[in-house]
Amino acid sequence: MNIREIAKLAGVSVATVSRSINQPEKVSPTTRQRILETIRELNYVPNPSAQSLSTGLTHTVACVVPTLRNEFFNQLVEGCQKVLTASNYRLLVYSSKSALPGQNKPDQRSVDGMVVYVSDFANEEALQAYLQGFQVPYVLIGNPEFQLIPPPISVYLEDYEGVQTALRYLYAEGNRRFGVLAAAGDSFASGRRVQAVHNFFVQHPDASYHMEIVDYGEQLAQALEGTRRILALDQPPTAMITFNDMMAFGAMRCLHSAGVRIPEEMEIIGFDDIPLSRYMTPALSTIAAPNRKLGEKAAELLLRRLSTGNDFAQCVLYPVELRLRETTKNLVSAEIFS
Repeated sequence: MNIREIAKLAGVSVATVSRSINQPEKVSPTTRQRILETIRELNYVPNPSAQSLSTGLTHTVACVVPTLRNEFFNQLVEGCQKVLTASNYRLLVYSSKSALPGQNKPDQRSVDGMVVYVSDFANEEALQAYLQGFQVPYVLIGNPEFQLIPPPISVYLEDYEGVQTALRYLYAEGNRRFGVLAAAGDSFASGRRVQAVHNFFVQHPDASYHMEIVDYGEQLAQALEGTRRILALDQPPTAMITFNDMMAFGAMRCLHSAGVRIPEEMEIIGFDDIPLSRYMTPALSTIAAPNRKLGEKAAELLLRRLSTGNDFAQCVLYPVELRLRETTKNLVSAEIFS
């Protein structure tokens, strides 16, 4: 079945069928409805290559994330895909950590737009250099504080406050020695969370912390090793926070192997609230982030930009919240810390 046969059965021209698929606003509702009914009856699927040649559009969007080894990024991708699929767009997922040197960008000829997670970039200059060669619209997930030209469209988390919320809760429980598992690299996202840790302990000089750095690519194994080093301190901590839940899982494995009881001897709070967190033994207390909503909103903003052609600067902030489960003692209410 091809477009000519669709046109013949619907009693219209080939050009009208093409416009109905690619530029529906140029076809009357009655005619388009008749064409769509014919397409559904015959289970016709347009050829994307042919569409691209005729319209200059691919109806494909690239989503660039650091890695797919973390469920947080999988949820972002799922959020993007949900919105894009509803608008008849395909999604191309691209892991920047897995790219070969010099190949850290998708082929722009194959996409109409991009959603880019910006955690890999330490400063405005690095991100601007990465984005400046793009010839397609993009939306950022992450830092809205970069002064980019043109100003970006972005969605992001209140993660600084999230880290401070976790520390405030553990401090209120009586903990004064802390272990921290932080993300590797000098990215802005990691730096913002590190700053949240530093500022907390400046404000609470009666408490101390030891930080270990964990790489995204091998975070479970490195989190386990980092926790071993934390436990080997002369005065090990009584509480830990991790910059994501995957790190917390590695820490919990190490604590279990070392015979450290959770939460009696070590309280722990993660970050993200990926689905597996509630099914761990014990279930992980964590800072919950609207992971899928970030992806959904980024895709919505990109589709709006693609449909209007306007470059509108917009930043959408999503709050986070503390969710208490079994890795904390729950001696005080979480309500006052969120």
